[in-house]
Amino acid sequence: MAQTFPWPVTEDELILANALDDVMAAYGDVGETEEAWVREVSAKLIVEAYNQGVRDEDVLAHYALKTLGRSRRGL
Repeated sequence: MAQTFPWPVTEDELILANALDDVMAAYGDVGETEEAWVREVSAKLIVEAYNQGVRDEDVLAHYALKTLGRSRRGL
């Protein structure tokens, strides 16, 4: 998913943002409260994997989704 930001971002920041977007797309059917929780937990999981050396956005998203117990529908 292409994004534009009103400020300069690094390639690493885009990888993290895209991975989080992929996770949230898989959770498109949740309510507002659960969405906020999923976003927070997913972001923490993605950063955890990133800090362990994972640099591929698909692998980051897969790690978060697997940990949360949801598969990537249509992605």
